[in-house]
Amino acid sequence: MTPSLINILKDNTLTEDNYVTWKTKIGLLLQSEKHKFVLTTPKPPAPNNESSIMYRDEYEQWKTSDDMAKCYIMATISDVLQQQHEGMESAADIMMSLEEMFAMKSRTAKREAVTAFMNLRMKPRQAVKDHMMKVIAHLNIAELHGAEIDGETKIDMVVNSLSDSFNQFKLDYTLNKKEYTVQGLMQDVQNAEKILVKGKGQEIHMVGKVATVKAR
Repeated sequence: MTPSLINILKDNTLTEDNYVTWKTKIGLLLQSEKHKFVLTTPKPPAPNNESSIMYRDEYEQWKTSDDMAKCYIMATISDVLQQQHEGMESAADIMMSLEEMFAMKSRTAKREAVTAFMNLRMKPRQAVKDHMMKVIAHLNIAELHGAEIDGETKIDMVVNSLSDSFNQFKLDYTLNKKEYTVQGLMQDVQNAEKILVKGKGQEIHMVGKVATVKAR
């Protein structure tokens, strides 16, 4: 086992809050070690005296991989969970049990994280950088809980979260549909903020990459 895989086992203990991340990492670990197939391949019947050598080899391969998968899974769960699952027959049984225990909590956490991200609004006079850092933190939490938000939707949601001082900026974005990354958007909004500070009481108008002041 490589040092990186050892670190995954060491640093990826399952908790109530990280089930999606844990499941992804344990899946990558099992895949890299060529044991993941046992999670989706039923246990074959035990060979008998009439079984071919090829079948015996396939059975032993499945059994060995399942034993290894169980070891990896058990190594990344708490002592209490280990005691609850040590008698289970296969790695797939353990994963199914953990799914039943944690998936509902994970879905609830994902929904709450996405809702928090969607409802986030910039406060009056709040610095753009502070707001954007909070936006990025909420987005990271949502994605850690398994939320899949495409790039364009992310930007739309972030732009919508800006305060009323940036209404013209938001309107120009809606009309022009400029392509942004989150970091690129933050840079443009910060540039707009600087102009807003210089021209108090004026709206922010976005033209290309440069924000200019438009008098009311």
